[in-house]
Amino acid sequence: MNSLSEVAYRIDPALWVRQILGVEPTKWQEDFLRAPRGASILALTARQCGKTTTAAWGMAHAALFSPGSLSVVACPAQRQSAEAVRRVREAVIKAGGELEADNTFTLELTNGSRVMALPGSDDSIRGLTVDAWIVADEAARLSNDLIAALRPMRARRPEARFAMLSTAWSRTDPFWMAWAGDDQSWIRLKATADTDTVRYDPEFLKQERRALGEADYKREYLGIPMGGQASPFTWELYERATHVHMPLVPPGPAFRPPVQERPVPITNPFQRLRPPG
Repeated sequence: MNSLSEVAYRIDPALWVRQILGVEPTKWQEDFLRAPRGASILALTARQCGKTTTAAWGMAHAALFSPGSLSVVACPAQRQSAEAVRRVREAVIKAGGELEADNTFTLELTNGSRVMALPGSDDSIRGLTVDAWIVADEAARLSNDLIAALRPMRARRPEARFAMLSTAWSRTDPFWMAWAGDDQSWIRLKATADTDTVRYDPEFLKQERRALGEADYKREYLGIPMGGQASPFTWELYERATHVHMPLVPPGPAFRPPVQERPVPITNPFQRLRPPG
């Protein structure tokens, strides 16, 4: 690799993925990889659109081009985090990187960079200082306590990127609360089956829609979360119940109580009866 190519790859991770890893990233993957240092990123994705692989590319690029850096990835289960580290390992080796230490949950390069798979609990992850990537994968299924433990990891290293990637789940999980919030500091990326950023076989989607049902299909492939996980009342029912409907007929006699007719007195026929004899 000549010096000009190295500078180009250092500046543009998407170019590095395309030319060194030999993979053509999609538009949303390019935007994710090119996010500036210190960025906060939300990626709402459909299933099997490459969100874990994309995050692994970003962490592998940082490990190679930022010696001594640290990246971490947290998933609902540590075995999922280990899978993300495995994909980082594949990218590093393919790019010609050399490993100093290599195990299921930790990767260390000869240049001092590390990538760590964190457990899905906040009990044992506090205190880390991260300067490259903090990745929360399947963030909708992570607890608020875990997210709260991840965020301060860049308090002393504001150049670190913080990324939450997830498919949709509920409207009250930590990912959706951030996605639907009004905080403009987030970079929001969407890669679902109804966008032009992901390619699915139309016949496959039809089969999935029939098999999963409408609600689950929308959640898994269209990024539309369920209205509530522990309540029989859906978000649509809530919207209908709280929406103010304007009457089509203007207010008038039709909206007044019915007119009560005046009672008509009736003569009691038994008053005229006389006793026999």
